[in-house]
Amino acid sequence: MSKTMFSSLLVGALGLILFIAVNIIINQGLGSARIDLTEDRLYSIADGTRTVLDDLDRPLNISFFFSQSVARDYPQIFSYGQRIRDLLREYVALSDGMLNLEIIEPEPFSEAEDRAVAAGLQGIPTASGEQIFMGLVARDLTDQSALIPYFSQDRADFLEYDLTRLIANIANPEKPKIGLITSLPMIPTDYAGPGRPAQPGWMIYEQLDQLFDIDNLGADFTAIPEETEALLIVHPPALDDRQLYAIDQFVMAGGHVALFTDPYAESTSGFDPMMGLGMGGAPESSSLAKLTTAWGFKITDDQVVGDVDLAQRVNMGSGGPRAVRDYPLWLAVRAEMIAGDDPVSANLEQINLASSGAISLIEGSGLTLEPLVSSSPVSALLPGSVARGMPDPDQVMRMITPDDQSHVLIARLSGVLNSAFPDGPPANDEEDHDDEGTQESGAQTHLARSQGKISLIVGADSDFFDDRFWVQIQEFFGERIPVPIADNANLLINAMEQLSGSEALIGLRSRGVTQRPFSRVEAIRRQAEARYREKEENLQTELAQTEARLADLQSATMDGEVRFSTEQDAEIQRFRQRTLEIRQDLREVQRNLIEDITMLGRTLALINIILVPALLILLALGLGFWRRRLRARKGIS
Repeated sequence: MSKTMFSSLLVGALGLILFIAVNIIINQGLGSARIDLTEDRLYSIADGTRTVLDDLDRPLNISFFFSQSVARDYPQIFSYGQRIRDLLREYVALSDGMLNLEIIEPEPFSEAEDRAVAAGLQGIPTASGEQIFMGLVARDLTDQSALIPYFSQDRADFLEYDLTRLIANIANPEKPKIGLITSLPMIPTDYAGPGRPAQPGWMIYEQLDQLFDIDNLGADFTAIPEETEALLIVHPPALDDRQLYAIDQFVMAGGHVALFTDPYAESTSGFDPMMGLGMGGAPESSSLAKLTTAWGFKITDDQVVGDVDLAQRVNMGSGGPRAVRDYPLWLAVRAEMIAGDDPVSANLEQINLASSGAISLIEGSGLTLEPLVSSSPVSALLPGSVARGMPDPDQVMRMITPDDQSHVLIARLSGVLNSAFPDGPPANDEEDHDDEGTQESGAQTHLARSQGKISLIVGADSDFFDDRFWVQIQEFFGERIPVPIADNANLLINAMEQLSGSEALIGLRSRGVTQRPFSRVEAIRRQAEARYREKEENLQTELAQTEARLADLQSATMDGEVRFSTEQDAEIQRFRQRTLEIRQDLREVQRNLIEDITMLGRTLALINIILVPALLILLALGLGFWRRRLRARKGIS
């Protein structure tokens, strides 16, 4: 054996030994260590979570039930379960001994499976008839418990948020205190004499009351109670400067607010095609413009959003084939117009709004506006007076000239705010009152600027809360059973849970999306869809005009039998032919869309499968050729 060959074998053997040794050392000593190189730090523990874990003052026991053996046949579920397990282990390592983790495999027909079922966890059936459990139960020393029945992969982007919120909630079991300011009849009332029967209140209030300690501040409040963790302001009455100052200083001091005003509150109107007469006693519109303008944003108080694409189907009560029509001021906002990257609005399917305004930033405010619920691009701002008296839907449709932009209906606003009272508290015309449990805002140090960044949830509609727009209520042996038809209550509860939680929870948002689509593919899709949408709008306009024309012809006949002249027949035939042509154009646009994306996909596949490896091969060949030439030159010299 030549010396060169022996040296090569020795180097190879030493390299193999070194490789095995390094792997053993890493597995034994650094088994849980990893480096997060993702752009959004998807797999790093957030500062908010570290704060919650640092604040734990008593031990918590966490039981993670995961059917590993069954889940192995389902790689996505198995991988997600391992991710949850690893994240929980990191929580334990950061908790300074305050978290105790137990990982349990509930095998079929075992005691562990019985424990999982008894705890309220949900098993997902498989094709083989077995169940996959992937849930969690947390308990403190007093046996207070909280659980996640099943870790749905739909909320994978919010895994850390969900875990941290659960730990924070069980560590602080008392109901958060919410201050409520509203002019609407949301709150249940007792019998107050003839003509004033007891009222059950709105269902959304009942659901909030189960989770929060709600303090109705009334119309005459002069201060915000110190123990208030968040304010919910819904279609407020007219407030004086002293009350506005109390709200302003609550926010400047770091308080959190969910604010819902309305350019036209349908619940206060006198006409309702679904329920009869409306409620009265509340203002038709509401605004806190003195505060919101100073804070840096605007909610329209004299304009409403009309949306052709999101219009709700409304029964006009007129009978006949046109009794049910699309009403573009009442919106059924679908999932694609609801933010999926915010814990407040993620995984919601539909939000119903009525005569909603729009939210926008004032130039130079320095705030960040993140839309949670938006209109479609086939929408426009209309005068608020249009909504009064339940106008004819077709007439409203004709008024809408789409401005090709989505209007923000509900949003998260964050940033540093300036006080609406830069010169200090307003002068008090009345004597100060020392109500128990409150402190007059005038007695506090005036804050001209917020103490750090503030997070607000803002909505431009108060009918969002009204039962008739989001829930059907069934009576069952004296109990009111809610059957939701939209996710309005879920969004509000999510918002109040986050706003009334710790600063850590408010800052703990979605860690970004793990799916990163090709931007060029998305651009092609959007361009084609824009062409499609434009043609679709033209078709809808022509259809609406023809329906109106046909309705006029029908109403002109005395006996209800429609008779068309030769010219009218020709007009109808021309429109029908044009309709077919437009529909053919729509199909052509869709076909071109598919072809463009398919061709781009093939090009990308060609680049990745052939071109990149070919470039690497050429690079390797070039490097080898260069090294041979270099050695040849050294040999010559």
